[in-house]
Amino acid sequence: MRDLLDRLRTIETRQRELREEHATVVRAIVVRAGGVSQAAALLGLDPKTVRARERAAGVAMVVYRGSHTARTAPDGRLHGETGQGEDSPAQRDADRMWFAVARDRRPLLRAVVYVVDGRVARVREVGGGQWQENPEGRVALPLGPPLTPADLAERLPTMPLAVGDSRPMVRGRIREYIAL
Repeated sequence: MRDLLDRLRTIETRQRELREEHATVVRAIVVRAGGVSQAAALLGLDPKTVRARERAAGVAMVVYRGSHTARTAPDGRLHGETGQGEDSPAQRDADRMWFAVARDRRPLLRAVVYVVDGRVARVREVGGGQWQENPEGRVALPLGPPLTPADLAERLPTMPLAVGDSRPMVRGRIREYIAL
């Protein structure tokens, strides 16, 4: 049984690597073609299919916040920016709880980028832990600690954002997904 499990893990790793390479090539085609619509015409695909294939390597959820947005949930938990430091248990809980993430998007979610007052404040990697779901269907994400610039470059080399980057908030938008 052990040999089959090892073989399965090897296959899954190769699949992930091929998926990432495929997404990278599709993104390059989109850039060279001049956009998703042009790439779709070249590939004979629907633009939505091209966009999905661009994101096949994974996505990051970008969460927009203000520095003075800490609020207390009915259960007493702080959410938003707590002011207690990015490594504090309160900020970790505020960063991981409770998000509406579609079931089909969950396997693709690799990281969460927190933008505070128009600047990338921190990036947390979504780990392999268990996703907790509340009765409303919102999830608590299995997040790791904030990534250092070196960790970010190593673990998520295609991440288009880095800590300190400017990322102005679009009025009315509290989060979005970006392809990795």
